[in-house]
Amino acid sequence: MILETERLWLKPYAADMADSIYAVIKKREIADTMLMIPHPYPRQQLDSWLDYVQKSFDIGQSFEYAVFTKDQPARYIGNCGLVAVSKAHHSGEIGYFIDPAEWGQGYATEACRKVLEQAFTEHGLNRVFGRCLARNPASRRVLEKAGMAFEGRFKQEFFMDGAYEDIDYLARLKQDAGMPKQDTPF
Repeated sequence: MILETERLWLKPYAADMADSIYAVIKKREIADTMLMIPHPYPRQQLDSWLDYVQKSFDIGQSFEYAVFTKDQPARYIGNCGLVAVSKAHHSGEIGYFIDPAEWGQGYATEACRKVLEQAFTEHGLNRVFGRCLARNPASRRVLEKAGMAFEGRFKQEFFMDGAYEDIDYLARLKQDAGMPKQDTPF
């Protein structure tokens, strides 16, 4: 299923996107702002990640989308989706990254809003959380603009590039998104 926003297409990942994805994900700025993306990013790791993303989508464990702009629909600009979806707890984590060449355009916020809508309406989630490096205020603003509320900071939760990193957690509940509670489709 392809998701659409005013300026974006969010498409399920496919193997033929690998070269376009690698051109973005290998950038140092991506690894510097993400918790789980290494630098340098090994090209062979991308193929296994794509396979994992597709299988996880099929079984409902995650719903990650490749992000493209409508004005350049063949140019991959990033990722946005739900990861670690818990059917038992009706919750999941939102994650995203955007090509540094496109930072400041509002694309991450636009994509996150759509994925949150999908989380509550299509996937029956009650709670979605997001996390970001405390030293990355731009990412925190993305989550806040998408309607998430700050819940707390985990001090020195991750060890990255030789330093401990504090992580900010934000979340949104279905009821706070203006949607009534209902039985989950799980």
